[in-house]
Amino acid sequence: MDKFTKLVVIAEQESLHSLTLLAQSVGLPVEQQTKIAVMAAMAQKPGTLIACPYHNADLNKKGLSVELQYLQRKAPVFVFQAERALVDVRLAIYAGIRGIIYRDEQLDRVLTALKTMMNGQLYYSRQVMSELVDELLKPKLAAKQQTFMPLDNNVLTKQEKRIIQLVAEGARNKEIAFSLNISAHTVKAHLSAIFRKTNARNRVELLRWMQQPMHHDAPPFRTL
Repeated sequence: MDKFTKLVVIAEQESLHSLTLLAQSVGLPVEQQTKIAVMAAMAQKPGTLIACPYHNADLNKKGLSVELQYLQRKAPVFVFQAERALVDVRLAIYAGIRGIIYRDEQLDRVLTALKTMMNGQLYYSRQVMSELVDELLKPKLAAKQQTFMPLDNNVLTKQEKRIIQLVAEGARNKEIAFSLNISAHTVKAHLSAIFRKTNARNRVELLRWMQQPMHHDAPPFRTL
């Protein structure tokens, strides 16, 4: 996401909130408004980031509160003054919340959070983001591992190995049938079994599978 050019801090007090003052102290373009004013106004201009004080009902098992959902229609949102024990961080990430600033956060960490989010980045702990990325990658890694899983020596039959060799030499089904003295229908049945055993969807993927060094039971390419 591009950098944000304006920060809107939601606060009900007439005096400037400490978060507003902190943003001003580092030169961030910030303005303070009440929640009613923000919600009643038209959608914020592009490049606006909204800072919303956290309430216990804002994040629960059902998702975001109606107010937070409505604010997100106006502009991207992050929450501040959150209680660590009450916030479901993963739920916040999945719901599109840009970051969380906790009530007990040190001043330098709050400054880092503001600068990070105004630069268009999410603000969550490295551990949380690392765990989330690992979860997202697990299905892909598992699928990749399954695709390249080596076969036992006895999984492919001798006939299937002969057919694989002929496929590698560019032979078509009829040519394979003639070479092995079997019907084209039988060749097709053998190829279906080979594709299933090697997790290949077509001949190209089968050739790629054969090139994997771990597949010791695949016949070597013969040079002509």
